[in-house]
Amino acid sequence: MVNCPKCGSDVATPIKTWPISIRKPLKKGEESKMAMGIFECPNCKARFRATVEAETKVEETASIKNIVERIKGIRGELMQTLKNLREKIKTLETERANLMIEIEKLRKVAESKVTALESEVSMLREEVKSLRELLGYSENTEK
Repeated sequence: MVNCPKCGSDVATPIKTWPISIRKPLKKGEESKMAMGIFECPNCKARFRATVEAETKVEETASIKNIVERIKGIRGELMQTLKNLREKIKTLETERANLMIEIEKLRKVAESKVTALESEVSMLREEVKSLRELLGYSENTEK
């Protein structure tokens, strides 16, 4: 577990990890490695880097215990990624719904403007027709 530097809450699993080699090995034939990780605080959503684990390997032999631990670590990372993806999907779905509502409002406004313009055009045509009748113009002389 790592503590958030902003709010101090515990963060269990990193979003991403990568190995870093240390230059000075502890003993001859040993290789020291550290794993760094990017963590995201569940409370304040701050992202920060921290050391995940420090390992000293002496030509590591694959044992079931090591494999199980690695699988647990990978599973934790995948669960965190899944949780993040679900949150992003939920946010995007909410945004999509809001945009659809906004589009519907804009469509109604546009339709009302179209109706108003159509009625105004028909009124102007009638006014032109009545002015022609009043002035005695015929349609044949104009064309």
